[in-house]
Amino acid sequence: MKYLKFSMILPALFLSNIIAQAAHLNPVTTDPKSGIYLTAADYKNKQLHLAGDQSTNNKLRLNDFFGGKTLRISHNGENHEFSKDSIYGYRDKDGSDYRFYKSYSTKYKILENGSVVIYKTEQAGNKQTGFKPLVQYYFSNGVAGEIHLLSLANLKRTFKDQPAFDIIDANFQTDSDLIKYDDEHHLFRINRFLAKL
Repeated sequence: MKYLKFSMILPALFLSNIIAQAAHLNPVTTDPKSGIYLTAADYKNKQLHLAGDQSTNNKLRLNDFFGGKTLRISHNGENHEFSKDSIYGYRDKDGSDYRFYKSYSTKYKILENGSVVIYKTEQAGNKQTGFKPLVQYYFSNGVAGEIHLLSLANLKRTFKDQPAFDIIDANFQTDSDLIKYDDEHHLFRINRFLAKL
């Protein structure tokens, strides 16, 4: 009886090991990792163009040196070039989304798309910052809205004569309050409060 059980378990273990190895060698990627968003509507609908992952060997080049105006993407061995001011933005190979706005040399990393869209930019540090990157936060009212520095004054100006103004005024005292993250609800506090409207 023990021999019969062992003879049934051994092939099952062998087969499950083969399946696990095959899955490791040929991973299936269902969500494209990189590509471009031609319009704000594309971003809103998560519609990537020239979308690809490791199997398509997507490579994105931003041409950031000297304020380069173009973005190049290599997709399935073909090269495509876009003017940065003619597209909404892109998703990099790590799955982070970025938007271009007015100045094509600045890429705004989209941190959260809620009641307001929150962005972040990073610039190389200098002696004054102890060579730490200079990080600034921005927002827009909607994915296609104008981008402004994330500050109480700019938020109040944007939502003047709207119910959001009162919520902002009652719950936020300083600009640094606006970048606080609510770990329990997994979103920025500003978007948690504005979502109540």
